[in-house]
Amino acid sequence: MFGKALYLAWAPVHILLVEDNPVISRLYRTKFAGEGFQVELAEDGLKAVKLLATAKPDLVVLDLMLPVLSGVDVLKYIRSQPDLKSIPVILLSEAYMSSLAQQAQAVGVQQTLLKSACTPDLLLGIIKDMLAGRPCHIDPSLQLAVPS
Repeated sequence: MFGKALYLAWAPVHILLVEDNPVISRLYRTKFAGEGFQVELAEDGLKAVKLLATAKPDLVVLDLMLPVLSGVDVLKYIRSQPDLKSIPVILLSEAYMSSLAQQAQAVGVQQTLLKSACTPDLLLGIIKDMLAGRPCHIDPSLQLAVPS
């Protein structure tokens, strides 16, 4: 991952945030942009898929419960595309979505976080660690309960 860490030093990192709650979207977008990340928003699964077809983000933060297409549908699209399938995906959702979270885990996500327990600073730290190739050590109480 040294190449990615070197890349981070001189080029803006593009994050796709897929979230239908405008308050949460604004909160995370402001935090990420303040750290120098380029943030694109998609408020539903269909818009996310359309954006992914034209732009390749460096990382995706994905909610599970979305209008039009679910987060699992978006994740399946990402993993089915040769030019997108290696993009890291962080799942951010609530515990009551555990059945969808299990489906997403089976398709392949790098991290699963409880939305209610995740702060912008925590998510930012996880993103920085992931993009730099460092292991993410997260308190299990902050993770969505899905089988490993």
